[in-house]
Amino acid sequence: MPTFSALPGIARRPATTLAVVIALALGACGGGGDDDAPNGGSGGTEPSASIEALAGDWVQKGCVKTGGQSFKKMLRARITSPTTLDYYEGVLTFGGGECAGASRLAGPSKLGAVSFDRSETNGGLAAHWGTFRTVTGTRFGAIWTLRPANLLCLLGDDIPTSQPSLSAVSASLATVPADNCFVR
Repeated sequence: MPTFSALPGIARRPATTLAVVIALALGACGGGGDDDAPNGGSGGTEPSASIEALAGDWVQKGCVKTGGQSFKKMLRARITSPTTLDYYEGVLTFGGGECAGASRLAGPSKLGAVSFDRSETNGGLAAHWGTFRTVTGTRFGAIWTLRPANLLCLLGDDIPTSQPSLSAVSASLATVPADNCFVR
């Protein structure tokens, strides 16, 4: 288990530490590129403030390479009520090192459910604030965001939120490599 004592400032708080652990589990290893602006560097359609826009299967944009294999996470969101979705995650394994060609899916397995209490959009970003409850009952804040061109990025958060505005969410997204996000 990693030690978090070396993390600076806010990450030392217990609630934030859990959020950091989950965010790291949701994101892939690897750095970002020059197109990691909050909108993913692409134009595209305006993101929706409806949680219906989050439903479906999503695949990690970036490729995790290791030896002669490569991997991408797969995320599945199933709407269970007007404000709640079940969250599943799996892994796509590719035989080569470039996440190309045939893949094999392990999972997806249900990790928990997210209950959203509000959503906002400004035309270039949609943010959905809520609480993620794991299958074991642990809960923490979560923000699911949509950037243009259907780029879904997940952020850990505090309860109550430490990122209460779209500008705060946008600032957090500026630190998240687009390759850690998901596309359809």
